[in-house]
Amino acid sequence: MRVNKTKGYSLIELLITLAIAGLIGGAILGVYKVSQDTYIRASSLEAAQDGARGGLDRMANELRLIGSYWVGASGAGNAITTASSTSITFMANVDSSSVIGGAGGNEATATALTANTVTLSLNATATADAFKVYNNPALNDYIYIANGGTREVKRIDTINGNTLTLTSALSSTYPVGSLVRDVKTITYTRNTGNNTLTRTQGGDLTPDPIVDNVTVLTFTYFDTVGGALPASPPNLGLIREIRIDLTVQSPDGSARYMTTRVKPRSLP
Repeated sequence: MRVNKTKGYSLIELLITLAIAGLIGGAILGVYKVSQDTYIRASSLEAAQDGARGGLDRMANELRLIGSYWVGASGAGNAITTASSTSITFMANVDSSSVIGGAGGNEATATALTANTVTLSLNATATADAFKVYNNPALNDYIYIANGGTREVKRIDTINGNTLTLTSALSSTYPVGSLVRDVKTITYTRNTGNNTLTRTQGGDLTPDPIVDNVTVLTFTYFDTVGGALPASPPNLGLIREIRIDLTVQSPDGSARYMTTRVKPRSLP
């Protein structure tokens, strides 16, 4: 009877093979980890950059509208009501040239007027969307009404359907068809408690969060010749240009910084 002997691997050969396999596996795992970390960092930076850009664009677009349908009207005060290095509050028609609402985004005109009331061409739903009153009447929207060179602003007291009752009588007489716009109080600031850029409109009880993980929000104010104004506080009547500096931190701790300089179109 013939016995065939099969020669296997020795223990030393097995150990060497396992060591080589371990080195190769470790190298592959290292490359994967570096690639994964790079991807996570890039994604975090992209999210931070998108947040910073979105917040900066929204602020810049509305800051350009400071004083729109406000500056030059009888009864209007300063278009910027408060300003500091970390917060700004201003008056503006943030719907730009028209009131959004109604069929096709109708522009509002007056269809009936008395000394204290203005009835609008917009329907009740559109009026509710555009003009706002709050539990605190001191934060209600304003109405801007104009006929040729005659124009004024008055705070809204109550809204019934598409009829606005004002807190005080109009100073001038306006014909049917006079231009009507809403003017809102807008505030941008940083909530230091949760590092959120917030926007408040009028008397809204809860500020609207715009961007999370904001570590720096700084407003710098300039006069008509570009000179920087003191920030504590600046002379509100001298502000003609605003620089915004915004830093947003990503979840991995890296950050994106963006800045822009805005010149409100309606300020003289």
